[in-house]
This record gives sequence, structure tokens and C-alpha cells, in this order.
Amino acid sequence: MLRARTTAATLVLLAGAAAAQGANDCSNAQVITGLGPHFFDNTAATKDGPHDCEGQPVRKDVWFHWTAPQTGGYVITDCGSVGFQTRYQVYDDQACPVTGAPLVACGQTGCSGVGTRMSFPTVAGQDYLIRVGSKFLNQSGTGDFELSFDPCWQTPDDSLEDNDTCDTSLPLGDGTYSGLLVKKIDKDWYRVDVPDGATVQLDVFFLNAQGNIETWLWDACSGNYLGNGGSSDDNETISWTNATGACVSTVFLVELWASDMGSECNSYDMTIAGAPPPRPCGGGGLGTA
Repeated sequence: MLRARTTAATLVLLAGAAAAQGANDCSNAQVITGLGPHFFDNTAATKDGPHDCEGQPVRKDVWFHWTAPQTGGYVITDCGSVGFQTRYQVYDDQACPVTGAPLVACGQTGCSGVGTRMSFPTVAGQDYLIRVGSKFLNQSGTGDFELSFDPCWQTPDDSLEDNDTCDTSLPLGDGTYSGLLVKKIDKDWYRVDVPDGATVQLDVFFLNAQGNIETWLWDACSGNYLGNGGSSDDNETISWTNATGACVSTVFLVELWASDMGSECNSYDMTIAGAPPPRPCGGGGLGTA
């Protein structure tokens, strides 16, 4: 009898571990509740779904079904629990992505090492599919992901929105711009035209303890890199002299560093010096002289 009871208990434990690892196919997504940790194992998984929102393949994916307890947004992370680079997708509703369910968000970075940390919007009581897979070929394993409510979703955007992409960069000239807000899920893009021979300086003032803001400058969307603020403490500065022989429409990015696990948003003030009013390079589009 003792042998039988031991064997039965072992079988129950094994069954529980197997059930918690995630389903190999979307249509049988494993139901999970609460914030986690939620164990997954994609070692023996195959691919069951499309590319992610960046057009990249998700290899050896497993699926979970989760219902959001609150409206706003949640952070999902497996930082520190995996030995390979993961990719995550979150889909709306229980319908599988192959039948057209909307892709809410995707992510593949955000940890100081391997793993993923990303945010996604939620509606209380709404069902979501969480897809966990590998970024690279021939990589897989086990890990845990956790969910936590993201208070930054309740923080309203600043007055310079909507400038979330390079294509929607907001044209700005010299001046001081105060009370701005950047989120991990909401980057800020600006266009600053710099005449030939001019030197532009872009300063961003913030408290690093409330979130690590990084700044970048290019000569066009998907163009040449011109500079990075590069600070690991408060405030960032980029200075660039235009010696190209023509007016250049630079694009300036302010973002909250993806690997900062202590914050999902931060406020900042910004000054621009050395640039004339917007659009001296002409209105022909970003990066045109």
C-alpha cells in the first residue's frame, strides 16, 4: 500500500508540472490565473503561430490563457529565470492567432541579461493568449514568467504627444519644454532641423533614480547615427555640429531604457539650443535638405 500511495503521489506531481509548462498548440492554451510565477518549458515544443509584431519568427512556442484582473496595463517578465533569449506575444481574446486574433504587444528584450520584460494594455475581465518562445534556433529550456500591474498606464500623456514613432516625430526648435513623460511602451521622437555649420545641443533633465532615460540622435529615420547621451546618472546631453554642407533634419529619440527593471516611466524637461524654428530644411519629409 505504501508503494501504491507513493507512486500515485508522484504521478500527481508529475502531471501538475506537465500541465503548468504551457500548451504546444494555441487551441489548447494552458489556463493560468494570478500574477505568477508561471512555469514554462518549451524544450519539446514546435512552432504554432505567425511571426511577432516586428516580423520575427517565434521558435518552439508554448501557450497560456490568462484573464486580466484590472484595466490598465501589465508587465510580463522572466528576467533571471531563463538561460536563453525568449520572445513573447500577447493576443486578444481566446481565438487563436491563426484565426485572426489581434496582436496586442510583443517583446524580446528588457532584462539586464537574457530574457524578456515588456508591458501590454489590458481590460478587466478580458481574456488574453500569452505566447512564449525562443528568439534563436536550437535554443530552448525552462523558466518562469511573472505578471505585475503597471501603474504608468494610468499616467496621462504629455502635451507634445502623439510622437511615438520616428515617422510621427514632432518638429521643434530652440526652447525649453517642461513636464514631459516617456514610458517603455511610449517613446518620444522629435525632429530638429540643423542648418549647415550650426551646432545643436539637446539636454534632457531627469532623476535617474526614477527611471533611466536614454537619448539618441540620427540624421534621418533609419539613417546615420550622430550621437548618444550616454549617461548612467541624472540628465543626458547630445551636441552635434553640422558639417555636411546642407541643412539636416535630425531625429532625436528619448526613451526609457528597456533594461531598467525599476521603472516603467519617468518625467523629464528638455532644452534645445542652436536650432532655428522648425522646418528650415523644408517640409519635404524627415532627413531631407
